[in-house]
Amino acid sequence: MTTTESDREVQPRQLERLRGRPVRKEGENGLFSEGWYPVCLSSEIPEGGIHGADFLDGRVVIFRGEDGKVRVTSAYCMHLGADLTVGTRTPNGLQCLFHGWEYDGNGRCVALPSGDPVPPRAQLYSFTAIERYGIVFVYNGEQPLYDLPAFEYPEEELVVKVVAVDHLVPVDPWVIAANTPDLLHITELHKFEMFNNPYEEVAWHPYSVDFTVHARLPTGQDFDIVATIHGTNYFWQTGTLDGRWFGWVVPLGIPKAGSSRMYPVIAVKPEPGETPEETQAVVDYLFEVEMAIAAEDAPVFAGMHYAPGNLTHGDRILARFLEYVRHFPRALPSADFIN
Repeated sequence: MTTTESDREVQPRQLERLRGRPVRKEGENGLFSEGWYPVCLSSEIPEGGIHGADFLDGRVVIFRGEDGKVRVTSAYCMHLGADLTVGTRTPNGLQCLFHGWEYDGNGRCVALPSGDPVPPRAQLYSFTAIERYGIVFVYNGEQPLYDLPAFEYPEEELVVKVVAVDHLVPVDPWVIAANTPDLLHITELHKFEMFNNPYEEVAWHPYSVDFTVHARLPTGQDFDIVATIHGTNYFWQTGTLDGRWFGWVVPLGIPKAGSSRMYPVIAVKPEPGETPEETQAVVDYLFEVEMAIAAEDAPVFAGMHYAPGNLTHGDRILARFLEYVRHFPRALPSADFIN
């Protein structure tokens, strides 16, 4: 049976999908965006013990030295690769359970119970690490490109609530971070009543971008904040809700490529004359407000297939953010140790 010219004319036209320039996935070519990543809560480190965590498609161990400072190293013993999570703490470091190789707080092997000389290259990878707001952060990269951001008030003056969300979000952190420069969704999904033009109040920096929002929430509260994306995975926000100052942070970890783990933090400064119970009630209330906003995004990210193609003028800030992500430095100097 042959197809006539008339038949061909009524065939539906074959469409080709318009795709924008791709944004590299985390882990592509073995590299991940440089930056500060949460790996666990401070409370997850056992007293005198070791905590293990998946990180950047590999594994790390977290422990405290006698000085109380947190240490984060690659998890696998340099002898045969036993997981040091099941090892033991020594006064200043770790000892492998399998053959007793002992490491100091900087990850250097210092003793072998067999009496053999320590191999000169028996060195764990030691990460730059810091604790803030009850979270252990490590830096992916040779040297930090930027400081871990902090609120304008010292941490000791704040009442802080932090949670490690158990389930992983099945997208890279930059996809979640792109939610902030996606200014259209603020009014379309979250139904904010805007009092400013956020397109005109964006400030770009080499390793961060700031957004100013003055709005009223659908629930009636006035919301005046500055939100910042640091790196490609660290959402930081400070401002007021109905005049009350608070800080809100959602750092995103990468246990494995194509996933994100959220560590939401709310911080409040007690007001004069306020009881601890009253301050805690404010903390819990603000946490619920922010988590309710995040919950509106959750079902979108659960099935997100991020492939920007038909961007419009309303997406111009988002488009620039995607360029920022495309050019953001990537590295994985720990690759040979954590995998």
